[in-house]
Amino acid sequence: MITEDGSPPEATPAGSARPGDAPAPTDRSSLACSDSTGRGDAKFRRLVLFGAFDRHNFGDLLLAHCAVARYRGREPVFAGLAARDLTAFGGHRVEALAEVLEVLGHEPVDLVHVGGELLTTTAWEAAVMLQTPADAATAIAAYDRNPKARRDWAAGTLRSDRLVPYVVDHGLLPSGSTARFDTVGGVALDALAPAERAEVFLALKSAASVSVRDRATADALRQSGIHADLVPDPAAATAALFRDAIAARARTGEVAALSARMPDWIALQLAADRGDDATLDRLARALAATPGEHGIVLFRAGLAPWHDDRDTLDRLSRPAGRNLRVGSPARHLCAARRRARLSRHQPARLDRR
Repeated sequence: MITEDGSPPEATPAGSARPGDAPAPTDRSSLACSDSTGRGDAKFRRLVLFGAFDRHNFGDLLLAHCAVARYRGREPVFAGLAARDLTAFGGHRVEALAEVLEVLGHEPVDLVHVGGELLTTTAWEAAVMLQTPADAATAIAAYDRNPKARRDWAAGTLRSDRLVPYVVDHGLLPSGSTARFDTVGGVALDALAPAERAEVFLALKSAASVSVRDRATADALRQSGIHADLVPDPAAATAALFRDAIAARARTGEVAALSARMPDWIALQLAADRGDDATLDRLARALAATPGEHGIVLFRAGLAPWHDDRDTLDRLSRPAGRNLRVGSPARHLCAARRRARLSRHQPARLDRR
């Protein structure tokens, strides 16, 4: 049995319910300027949570929920590089940051860069991951071997000439605004081109605060004269922050069905670029040797291009003799992993060219 837990098999990583659907339009009414009284006071500034939750990836969708919990009591605007509605997948309705700033005009904002590897996601990578699988494949075939063509296509697609577009310099915001970087990652900073690193460092130096989630990023920034607090990844607090919601999801839907069929299971995520025959053969043999009382749940945490691929899991499940999968909604994945005896993630190997 192959299940996708409430997400249609043809669901797109861009956040539309079907391939080819138009992006969600910006809800301008929800961004109407607030009373200007106390505009210089943080209590009155608009909170804009900015991150890669404009595409389907479990970690990024989860980090947006963690940010809401951190800034409890303030009503945020969720912003990305494109307007997308990911509520069907456990995410949020996300507005394009450029549209948000246009609508707000001179109203100051608190812009918070929310987690993830935002510091090293280039314009090319960001633009490709916002496409449907078919459109991503077309773009890669057309531009991947030509750096200038990649840059031009990405700039046109994102309507921005920023080289690392999930990083926004304080100087691009309305007067009186703040820019913060909360538990961001940048383990591949050394792999960026000099101009890309310079853009990132300039934005970080102008920020009101910077915190990172790993020592490698903290060390790299320190060597460039940028202080960053080293703090735990917010996702580590998922169980404590969302215990009731996760428990509720575990009692319904596919996770409940899995619980009825097996006492426990091993959950495995496999990135698409781990789908070579040798890797799949090793994994299949390991899974086949798992004691029969333990189930195997293969899940896709990211439907965006360069994340997880259904065909890779199908190829793994056939020789392993296991054919179960739990799908995309964020809290369902939390519940599935929470109930798992063991959860393993084989991350993507991103080839920078």
